[in-house]
Amino acid sequence: MEKIFTNKLNITDIERRIVLSENLIKGFPRGHESYLKFKDEDGKVWTFRCRVPPGGSSRPALSGDWFLFVRSKQLKVGDVIEIALDREKDRT
Repeated sequence: MEKIFTNKLNITDIERRIVLSENLIKGFPRGHESYLKFKDEDGKVWTFRCRVPPGGSSRPALSGDWFLFVRSKQLKVGDVIEIALDREKDRT
């Protein structure tokens, strides 16, 4: 697994959305949204809405099921999350 994003959570991350690094969404068209699937450490799949704002100054953000994920994991300000990319094919 290749770690591609690490973030120490702040109040906005917990209450509204989590802002991602621009590098994570290269090729996504600005002004659009997509639904991305993430698998947690327990194997549960979460679907987060990823919105890429128009213009060049705003960064992409995850919302949607992000709030359910935050509550389920009992995340709080100061916790650190990591997103890793698994390049292996799913063998299930």
